Amino acid sequence: MRRRALVTTLALIGLLAGVVVACAPEGNRVLPGSSLTVATAAPVTSLNPLVVGQDTAADRDLSALTSGSFWQREVDGTRSANEGFGDVRVLSSDPLTVRYTLDGSATWSDGATVDAADLLLMWAARTTHRTDAAGETHWDAGAGAGQGLDLVSAVPEVGDDGRSLTLVYDTPYADWQSAFDAPPVAAHALVELAYPGRYEDPAAAKTAFTDAVEAGDLDWLAPVSRAFREDFRLDGDVPDAARVTAGAYDIARIADDGGAIDLVAADHQSAARIERVRVRAMADPAERVAAVAGGEADLTAAAAEESLVDAAGAAGGSRVSSGEPFDHLDLQTAGGGVFDPASYGGDPERAHRARAAFLDTVPRQRMLDELVHPLLADEPLRHGMIDATESEPAASPSPAPDGTAGEAADAAGLTVRVLYPAGDARRAAEFSLMSESASRAGVTLVDVSSPDWERVLREQPDAYDAALFAWSPDPSSTVAAATVFHTAAAQNVYGWSDETVDALVVDASSSLDRSRRDQLLSQLDDAVSDAAWALPLFAVPQLTVWSDALGGPPAPASADRILSTFASWQPDRGAATARGE
Repeated sequence: MRRRALVTTLALIGLLAGVVVACAPEGNRVLPGSSLTVATAAPVTSLNPLVVGQDTAADRDLSALTSGSFWQREVDGTRSANEGFGDVRVLSSDPLTVRYTLDGSATWSDGATVDAADLLLMWAARTTHRTDAAGETHWDAGAGAGQGLDLVSAVPEVGDDGRSLTLVYDTPYADWQSAFDAPPVAAHALVELAYPGRYEDPAAAKTAFTDAVEAGDLDWLAPVSRAFREDFRLDGDVPDAARVTAGAYDIARIADDGGAIDLVAADHQSAARIERVRVRAMADPAERVAAVAGGEADLTAAAAEESLVDAAGAAGGSRVSSGEPFDHLDLQTAGGGVFDPASYGGDPERAHRARAAFLDTVPRQRMLDELVHPLLADEPLRHGMIDATESEPAASPSPAPDGTAGEAADAAGLTVRVLYPAGDARRAAEFSLMSESASRAGVTLVDVSSPDWERVLREQPDAYDAALFAWSPDPSSTVAAATVFHTAAAQNVYGWSDETVDALVVDASSSLDRSRRDQLLSQLDDAVSDAAWALPLFAVPQLTVWSDALGGPPAPASADRILSTFASWQPDRGAATARGE
């Protein structure tokens, strides 16, 4: 099996990208009696989205409500400090040294203080230095040797009476802001799950955990890592200790299947303004929009379609905006399919020609004109998988924007299985346009859409040749989004491997000079295009719909990040009064 180290996992980047949209808290601003029902696209599967495989978009989005963070996202996607939680200081750039200091006010929902033991948990779980690959101590949080937090090889120093943690990187790391934050789960709760009743209080459990991490006691840490991996799944009764949170909201009730969650504003300073929030999963976007229009829900988001925009007209308010997610195609090169060199007797050049020729049949401009421009007339094609701002499409052999199918001679006779989310009207329309264009080049597309497409994508490389879905990159972590193209990246489930690409990823990740880093990322975009591994399409227009329960428009959001905008939710005082009567 090919080794899957993590360069910087998109799971963590997605989690950190889900931190609250900025709105500086000024004391407790929660309006008594206010409530909001949010219709989301999928049920939550786990309360610990750090674990690979328990990090769905729904899992990460809920964490924005229930986790404390040193960071907050501005409406434009940039990252800024959350001074109400703590302080982040770069003490030195050589070696890169960063100190995280909690302000002392953050607490877990069981009353325990958020402290350095919790911060140390983040390091332990996301480094190989506290993992025994051949034994029972493993966290499954995507740690990769020599990558990300693994570049902090020395145990971080606890200071300020247990309120701070100082990390010293062995080499510069460009995305250090995205690599580390407070964890979504509590160290003392993990210890209680691992050693029930052994420690008399949270302080004793925290001390035991800190001592074990500092001493490298992998035997003691083994059951803690097991609890970290296994006890937060929503596949039955979730232990009380696994429900401990430290964000703006506490969990009051959660359905076994994660389809309905009731939350109440935590009793501490935060950006929350709504007292009670109910999260309801509704897979069908039309059902979600109808729920808001009909008064069953108050807020939702979906990829915009004309029919949904029309239906949203009956709601209190709606808006279509250009979103962060962008649709794209990824090609599977290691599943024994049509783009795998193994299908051509191990000839990588023949496989490359097949990939490039197939991508050349994709009618990007027509797809944009028919599916996006009716909603956002000025939306452009996206020209890079990493950088969307290139003024011209990437160089050959990436496809021309118009999908000149007649020139794709190397594509003739190919049969390409395309995976995408089942029941997704826009992706089905994209597939239809792709199929029509491909057929003119003698290419047959086979629809292998699946309701379980994310699992198929990760676990069944032999079940598809191309995957059509959206990436939602964090604008403040460009390098992190690029690392998926590294041979050893955990999120590289496609078998992509190229020495030049790997070197560019490493160089960009270690460059603290913005100008130099941008140059390397531009070169990386060109290299990925030359490899014909993937094809960017366009940003997905996002529809946000809300009811009169909100006193004003919420921040724009995709369906995957609707909860992360909670700081922009302003309750309507009249609606809150009516609901409280």
